[in-house]
Amino acid sequence: MEIIQFAFVLVAGVVAIIYSGKGPDLMRKANELVTGKKGCAPVDDLDFVTLHYFAVRGRGEAIRLLLEEADIPYNQTGFTKETWPKAKKEGMASGLYTFGQVPAMTTSSGVNMVQSNAIAHYIGRATGMECDCDQLHYCEILALGVDDFRAKLSKILYDPNFSVEMRDEYIQTTAPMWLQHFEKLTPNFQLEDMGYFGGKHLTWVDFLIFDVLDLNMEFAKVDMGRPLVAILDRYPKLQSFYNQFRQRPKVAAYLNSKRRFPFSCPMPKNLPAAKQQAS
Repeated sequence: MEIIQFAFVLVAGVVAIIYSGKGPDLMRKANELVTGKKGCAPVDDLDFVTLHYFAVRGRGEAIRLLLEEADIPYNQTGFTKETWPKAKKEGMASGLYTFGQVPAMTTSSGVNMVQSNAIAHYIGRATGMECDCDQLHYCEILALGVDDFRAKLSKILYDPNFSVEMRDEYIQTTAPMWLQHFEKLTPNFQLEDMGYFGGKHLTWVDFLIFDVLDLNMEFAKVDMGRPLVAILDRYPKLQSFYNQFRQRPKVAAYLNSKRRFPFSCPMPKNLPAAKQQAS
């Protein structure tokens, strides 16, 4: 009889929690207690990582920032135009480079995966920098938005006819449109407090957003015979997020280290003659 009474009380308690709307919060707290990690569906710790990518920042940079923040030891392949064709052939034959592209990540525990956002998300799950379960959809929206924003700049940088006019159009029209989108999504917080895009704690999407902002900051500072632009000046919330994120101790140490690849972008073919000689 006592067992039946206990079971009845337990079921009644579960039902009460569900109808109170506090079920997700309690599940989240229970999950944190068991795993010691914040976020939804955590996975095992990462002991050692190999990042398969080129010797550039590109889509590997947000992954590097996550690894640095989490103190996860890693090495890099640092492919070049000369070494990539052979590595690509071997990687596709082994199944490591699922779609014939990098970045890819391999770990000492046997995790092999591709696609930059999927890798960043997995690192977030392994380190407690994952979004809460009720915020997963929002984090995916943010990550895909970052991809769309990045693609706008990549489109002109990889255009063989990249020109000063294309740079101007991007700086004056395209970038402001996307920065305004993200300014609206930036959490409200006091200037002395750190705000996070994916909820109440640091998550993998914060690294994606910082990386695309940093990419645009660097691009706007390249001297192409036009006035240099402080591209975030009109977006105070994004500017505050960017400034504070780059001051995180481990992030700052990496940004200021010689281990970080320098920013690079092609020079327009119609660059003014004086600038061509200087470059």
